[in-house]
Amino acid sequence: MIATFGLRISDLMRLTVLVLVLPLGATAQQTESETHGSVTTGYRFTDIAGRKEKFTEFFGLRDGFRVHDFTLWGNAPRENRFFDSYSMTSSGIGGEPFAGGQLKVSKDGMYDLRVNYRQSYYYWDRNDIAAHPTGLQGLTTNHDWTTVRRFGSLNLAMYATDNLRFNLEYHRSARDGMTLTTRTLEYFGAPSTWAGFLRANPYVVQAPLNEVANRLTGGVSYTRSGWNFFYRSGYQTYEESLVTDNLVSGQRSINTDEAATANEPLNDASWSEFRRLKTPLSEFSYNGSVSSRVRVRGGYMFYRYHGPASLNAAFTGTARTTSAAAVAPYAVSLTNRADVTEPNHIIDQGFTVEINDKLHFHTDYRYSRFAIDSHARFESVQNPSTLAAGETEIEWREGMHNLEAALEIAPMRDLMIRPGIRMMKRDVTVLDDGVADPVASRPSKLASPILSVYYSPAQRFSLRADIQNTTNGGPYTRISPRTDFNSRLITRFEPVQNVTIENNLRLRNAAYTTTSFKNTIRSNTTTVRYSPSDQLALYGTFTYDSFLATAAITFLRGTPPLTATWRDQTINRIWQAGIEARPVSSLSFNISGSYDRTTGAGEISGEPPAFGPLRWPLVSGTVSYDFPNVGRLSIDLQRTYYIEEIMRGDNFSANLLGIRWTREF
Repeated sequence: MIATFGLRISDLMRLTVLVLVLPLGATAQQTESETHGSVTTGYRFTDIAGRKEKFTEFFGLRDGFRVHDFTLWGNAPRENRFFDSYSMTSSGIGGEPFAGGQLKVSKDGMYDLRVNYRQSYYYWDRNDIAAHPTGLQGLTTNHDWTTVRRFGSLNLAMYATDNLRFNLEYHRSARDGMTLTTRTLEYFGAPSTWAGFLRANPYVVQAPLNEVANRLTGGVSYTRSGWNFFYRSGYQTYEESLVTDNLVSGQRSINTDEAATANEPLNDASWSEFRRLKTPLSEFSYNGSVSSRVRVRGGYMFYRYHGPASLNAAFTGTARTTSAAAVAPYAVSLTNRADVTEPNHIIDQGFTVEINDKLHFHTDYRYSRFAIDSHARFESVQNPSTLAAGETEIEWREGMHNLEAALEIAPMRDLMIRPGIRMMKRDVTVLDDGVADPVASRPSKLASPILSVYYSPAQRFSLRADIQNTTNGGPYTRISPRTDFNSRLITRFEPVQNVTIENNLRLRNAAYTTTSFKNTIRSNTTTVRYSPSDQLALYGTFTYDSFLATAAITFLRGTPPLTATWRDQTINRIWQAGIEARPVSSLSFNISGSYDRTTGAGEISGEPPAFGPLRWPLVSGTVSYDFPNVGRLSIDLQRTYYIEEIMRGDNFSANLLGIRWTREF
């Protein structure tokens, strides 16, 4: 669970409930109070064939007993000095991929306390030993992880008067678990002959990670005469540690197709990385009415991250020297240290003018100033007499201006038109030991005309359209589009009573011809719903999604050719349907299904594609029956299979049966 100053969130919730229940019990002897709740428990059975890791990536569902939901709420008489009402909710207890809960306690006119937690499991473990269409090895992802993220928060609002409120907030997030990735043995001071060894030998390594972030703030808000002011101040920390090791002694790289790598085993490699950042924070915002037709809003935020970073590493093995055939043992150790400072300033200002009842003007401006000042020192020792040392000072300066202006026109009650424009100017300057980097230092200017329209001429018909066309005068990266056209059209129509048809169309064209970058999306979804009565509802959905992406890259080092191009083109067709029925008041059915058919392929420089057509059907059904004064029994059944047609190593099929019991009290 998430630690909070030595206490876990679960312990904090138990302690809070205990403190609240004790006075409630004493009060209940004199005056009645109300308490209600419900709990859903169950057991799940799973039958998985094929790649279980892929099933876990998609669903993360396992066998076993679960507390699916727990809810408790109640209130106390006004005479209770401690609280008026409370509620507690929790879900996913017992090993579900997503779990969470909340505790709320309040006293009218005095305080409002909320304690929240969330927990999420993430899995990724592709089949890296599956045969590749090229016949080559080491071209799969070779990246796996099993991690869990935890979020906890405590929010306390205290009401001094009707206009004055104080806030105390604490947030904590953490991530830990095991990861597998690939890494080369790069180090400061390596000889030029080391580059060929690096390119030929990426090794699989394991890296358990641990990340923790804490944020504690106090704030005050004040409201008077249509004006609202809020100020928050506090402290925030982030800490990350990562220890990386090779898997076994004598380990060979994933590039087993090059015969020379068999003579370059890695005996031992270890990296220990650490980073800590701390910052004070200050946030101020306000909004109010200057007059009956003019409203203003604004704010200011300040952060100043500062902290150390370190990397200690050592590795031994055998590597090529002047050629792939000539090898020699090596022993390298290195120590890197850095100090980083990252100040941030963000200023917001905007206003709205009501020119008349049918015409409003909105404008918002934001200026952000972001900087990084880092001083790093490098030391390495090789075999063991070759010493190398150095240091560098890197400075990043980024100033960004954002301006948005729009008119809101309502010529009729059922028509809304909002034309506008967004403009951005960004200046990036990078200094390496006081000398400007001409590649990384460059300005960018963007202009984006925008048009939004909402039209509903009748109660049974509505239309909404959004169009944005962005032109970037100086793309910062090779995959930053120079032109980017986005549009969306949503229509909703009820041809007859109880029948609804909704269509969602999206188009996007993004390109940067200088680098052969292109991104084209065509997506259309149509949904039909039919609800003849409260006892029956049906729906059906069809989605057609087309995606095309191209890009090119030029490598700075390596054996010619130094360029590569890739092209991804896929078409997704997704059918979905479902029915909800309640033939009698105590019996209900819910059946839904989907079928995803993907065609197309992804290619790199004309090589045989590794990813392409796939099929993925999924059917779920639930039957529930309410037993009077006892509870509700639900039976869930799911059936799915997943088939990739090019590389079949991750295919699976699964059957899941769940039995749930819900009891209210």
